[in-house]
Amino acid sequence: MANADLLARIRLLTEQVDYALAEIALRRAAYWRACEDAADWQWAPGGIEGLRHPQVAESLALLLGAVGRLRLWAQELHWLQEQARLRGLPGHPGY
Repeated sequence: MANADLLARIRLLTEQVDYALAEIALRRAAYWRACEDAADWQWAPGGIEGLRHPQVAESLALLLGAVGRLRLWAQELHWLQEQARLRGLPGHPGY
């Protein structure tokens, strides 16, 4: 991979990580809103019993998917930043 391509990929992944963090915040809020909407049930919000409610289960699944994407993007970003550091590229993010 050329240095310019490496730096461009780092910039792209940095944006993806930022996007994933924002998505996680929104998905977490949606999960808690779904828990609160089902508050007439006899279970504590966030408890395992809430997963029987389809909206709670779906919102938790979406939240976990966003966390999974963040993990993958962060791993790749870390690896690429290490490659840039080993190449001695000045000014790359995380240098």
